[in-house]
Amino acid sequence: MKIAVPTNGGGRNDTVAPVFARAPAFYIAEVDEKGNVTNEKVIQNGAAMAGGGAGPMAVQTLINEGVEAIIAPQVGPNALGAIQAAGMKLYQVAPGTPVEEAIKAVVSGTAGQFTLPAPATPTAPAPPTAPTTPTPAYGPYPAPAYPPYPAYGFGWGRGWGRGWGRGRGFGRGRGWGARLGYCPWTGQPSRRAWLARFFGWW
Repeated sequence: MKIAVPTNGGGRNDTVAPVFARAPAFYIAEVDEKGNVTNEKVIQNGAAMAGGGAGPMAVQTLINEGVEAIIAPQVGPNALGAIQAAGMKLYQVAPGTPVEEAIKAVVSGTAGQFTLPAPATPTAPAPPTAPTTPTPAYGPYPAPAYPPYPAYGFGWGRGWGRGWGRGRGFGRGRGWGARLGYCPWTGQPSRRAWLARFFGWW
């Protein structure tokens, strides 16, 4: 396995640099299953003085060298995305750790491997609930049933009324009034009362 370690400029006897993309140099070593270094070299990091995009540039340098794993204290988000896109493994150790000790920790499995947290599983939306009928503030609904009452009935009542009427009637009557000399139409003494005295008729 070919492993790359950011260093302060030295080789196997150096320490791990506190940063990855801005490290002065990279120590690249080929190790066997027992952790023995079979081949090694130190390359200068051309992205150390870059104005921007140092992370992807440093990763591309290691890809060109055929690196399979990287040991670093921390990496930026851009460099992390490039490492994962390349399929490299990333191991984390404390800054200042001796390079040889960091490599042995990776081979023995004691070094922590950086893994992204699993994406949150989207939850299905809750099924719609049936609408509830709001309770009116003025009382229960529907209104309680009442016994039917007849539409009509009988009752007693008293009232007062006043009215005016005017009318005239026509007719002739004979009676004591005429004989006594009163006109049946006007009720006044008749001018012809003297005739009644003598003739007895109106």
